[in-house]
Amino acid sequence: MKIDDRIYELISGKLENMLSSEEELELSNWLSEDVEHEKVFAEVKKIRDQAKLLHRNFTPDTENVLKRLKGNRGKKVVFRGWWKYVAILIVPLGIALGLWQGLKREQVVEHRQFSAISTPGTERAILKLLDGETVLLDSTMKSSLIAQGTDVRIEMDSNRLLRYSPNDSIAVSDVDKNNELIIPKGGEYQIILADGTRVWLNSASKLTFPPYFTGAERRVTLSGEAFFDVAHDDKKPFIVETARMDVKVLGTRFNVNAYEDNEVVSATLVNGSVEVFSGEQQTIRLAPGEQAYGKESELEKREVNVRLYTSWIDGKFMFNNTELEEIAKQISRWYDVQIFFSNENVKKVRFTGAIMKFKPLEDLIRMIEKTSQVRFSVKNKTIVISEE
Repeated sequence: MKIDDRIYELISGKLENMLSSEEELELSNWLSEDVEHEKVFAEVKKIRDQAKLLHRNFTPDTENVLKRLKGNRGKKVVFRGWWKYVAILIVPLGIALGLWQGLKREQVVEHRQFSAISTPGTERAILKLLDGETVLLDSTMKSSLIAQGTDVRIEMDSNRLLRYSPNDSIAVSDVDKNNELIIPKGGEYQIILADGTRVWLNSASKLTFPPYFTGAERRVTLSGEAFFDVAHDDKKPFIVETARMDVKVLGTRFNVNAYEDNEVVSATLVNGSVEVFSGEQQTIRLAPGEQAYGKESELEKREVNVRLYTSWIDGKFMFNNTELEEIAKQISRWYDVQIFFSNENVKKVRFTGAIMKFKPLEDLIRMIEKTSQVRFSVKNKTIVISEE
């Protein structure tokens, strides 16, 4: 980030308590423009405060040194960026640079240890039943009965699938009540609904569904991402409801991506046919290999490689000219980590590649760094992506 000399002078004056009210306002306005500005100020202050621990008696003539630095612009100056101003603020130049090198060495020890803050996701979920009871599900569970009522049997089968099996009798009083399957970050899970529909749920997702289907339709509500293999029933269409679009089918295989932190939503059809609704927009009918994609009430239809949108159920990440901003969201959900971009330009860097989801995060990072001019690092348990 390029910072004007005027800003460095204001930061210098602020740390020395020498700003006028007008200058205070000028600096305040600059800080409020961008979160990156606050980080520059905080880093300068951090080094200044650490230098005080040296107990050195040093009172720099800030104004005159600045003038001399500006007067020497035609000559070779060894300081780069804002460090020259940090140095004149806190300690003699040798001590300041020594401190900075020490800090850099301290960061290097930690900032490539991605495994210390991330692990690949696994099978885990939280099931909320009609009576409010919660059941923790994970990959260690064996075949077992979870709940048994007069209307439905809920069990973990021998393939570790959560399965709902309806009985002949249905308790009418429970028709409007729903169960919830909640997938945390770093998790995924599969469920077979009472009609035989199989659903794969991705990380940070939630499916709300009835324990059995009654009436003229089969309706579930999704937040996040899920792949559906819908059991065919001509008399009861299956409807996936999301906050920004609904998908209606009779029996087919398709993927729905409707994360709340995504600007766009999508429905991708593998086989069969589906109808996609969004607000007052005209219904979009998809054929296999097509996708409804876009913002709410602005969906468009396009042909896609469906593997790019369904590979996650087979344990793979697949990217084709995908922006790092989108890749970072997937990494954050699957590895349960926080990610920060050093600037907006880095978000737009694109990457193409594929890797197994259960590999360590380092493997994916190495692939991205080899083909893109970006660098990943760790700072305070946050992964930072910056320009190389």
